[in-house]
Amino acid sequence: MSTAPRRALERLETTLNLVSALILFALMFYVTAEIFMRYLFNHPLPGHLELTQLLIAPAVFLALSWVQARRGHVGMDLLHEKLSPRGRAAADCLTLTLALAPFAVITWFSSQSTWTAWEVGDVTPTANITTWWSRAAVPVGSALLCVRLGLQLGESLGILFGRRRA
Repeated sequence: MSTAPRRALERLETTLNLVSALILFALMFYVTAEIFMRYLFNHPLPGHLELTQLLIAPAVFLALSWVQARRGHVGMDLLHEKLSPRGRAAADCLTLTLALAPFAVITWFSSQSTWTAWEVGDVTPTANITTWWSRAAVPVGSALLCVRLGLQLGESLGILFGRRRA
């Protein structure tokens, strides 16, 4: 991938990671406010549980690609570090492919679920909060992760077949 699209991808990942962090920060304040309202004023915030649940998906999925770009997901690298550069590239090709396949499936099916939620006007049962915006974070984050995994797979294949240096 050329430099300009790669920089655009990195900017998008960074922006979505910032959105994810802001969601977590807002979630922390919202839950704290709900606790104070419930126990100090005996007046809980309406729909707090549903909104909290809806905010979790964007908080997680919007940051996935940014974390993968930094190879920050949990992994076992004890054996990986002892391999040659081509051996590491082969192991990376295997693990990246094993990650890419399910996330491609997740992207496909979650996009269908999001579209259905949009079409039928899906809302939460008690607070009537629309759900499509929360659902949309799953295919967006998963698709971006698939792009990142595909780029890393291409890099590893280049190393494996001698087209790139490790």
